[in-house]
Amino acid sequence: MKNGKDSQKKPTNNTALIKNDITVDTGSGSMSYNRLEMQVSQTLHMAIEFFDNLDYLLVLDYYDDITLFENESNPEIVSYYQMKTNEESISISTAIREDWLTKLYAQLERPEWIVKELGLITNCPLKVSVSMKGENGKNKRETKSYTAEKTAFNQFNPITIEEIKKDIANKKGIRKEDIDLSKFVHMRTILSIPSHKEIVEQEMGTFLHKKYPKITMDSVKTIFNTMIDLLTRRQQYELLPEQAEYNDVRCKKGISKNDFARVIDEAMIISIPPFDEVQQIVGLNDEEKYKASYEYTRIMTDSQGRSESFKSIFLKVRTLVEENEIESGMTAWEYTGEICDKLYIENPKVKIIYNQFYIRILIICIVINEMRKL
Repeated sequence: MKNGKDSQKKPTNNTALIKNDITVDTGSGSMSYNRLEMQVSQTLHMAIEFFDNLDYLLVLDYYDDITLFENESNPEIVSYYQMKTNEESISISTAIREDWLTKLYAQLERPEWIVKELGLITNCPLKVSVSMKGENGKNKRETKSYTAEKTAFNQFNPITIEEIKKDIANKKGIRKEDIDLSKFVHMRTILSIPSHKEIVEQEMGTFLHKKYPKITMDSVKTIFNTMIDLLTRRQQYELLPEQAEYNDVRCKKGISKNDFARVIDEAMIISIPPFDEVQQIVGLNDEEKYKASYEYTRIMTDSQGRSESFKSIFLKVRTLVEENEIESGMTAWEYTGEICDKLYIENPKVKIIYNQFYIRILIICIVINEMRKL
């Protein structure tokens, strides 16, 4: 796909509207609040699942319920998903009757991108029922429940496949023979209606502990809550026009792998380790320990408030730590003194607000957090 405005053409009216007023679903008004929450959890689940393999962008409630671009900076390949929930099961007949499949099929009309997958995501089994004549000549109804993580529609029985094609063809005004279901899949999510948030939070913890074995539970909690908040705000944003440019959608409705990585990085570097761990490294005497414990308390309070002032001093100190290795034979406490002196030389006004003990304890906290990422 070419870069620049030419690569971000607006869809024509024919793209946005298909026959018989079947429109591409970009609104969220018809969905219940609980389903919106579960949609956020599902998007976070996908962000975790694809983290190691794709430089993705996930978009909520714009092109479809969830849209996956496999490369944020080069959005050539895209998949669209509708998410439906039920306490027990959802039937393919309901999917046909409610036009879910026709709306998904409409995504093939977008000229800008290559569609990889059109997915119907459910939290429950998808039931496919057909009526056929038995050996005694009487009609009998057979039902199969699909519970696998992913099932291609071409695995359904021929009668159901024909029924889906016929329905889409009638509503789209095209020949049934021209309908291609090869991109359609059913996906059974691991999330449940009552516990979706808890399940994805546990998944987040497993994911982060595997990547960073020394990460604290506080950091895991911070990352999870931040991602849920970001996704919720993206989902709720409703001021974009129907045919907005890709870059505008990316900024207002999307979460990328890079966004996720930044959240992880910030949470880990601003996480404050226990004071005992700090003291174990620097080995202060009683008088110094008293002063250090007071400043440690200030740092804890500031880190929880996440003020712009604290973020600024934190990033300044972290940059100096990254740029200056500890010299051979130097103690950890001596190293903090050297970094503190450099900070005050480069930023003289800092000492008005942050004294030496504050800065030096903050340096140790940053060093500990960097070690946890190894």
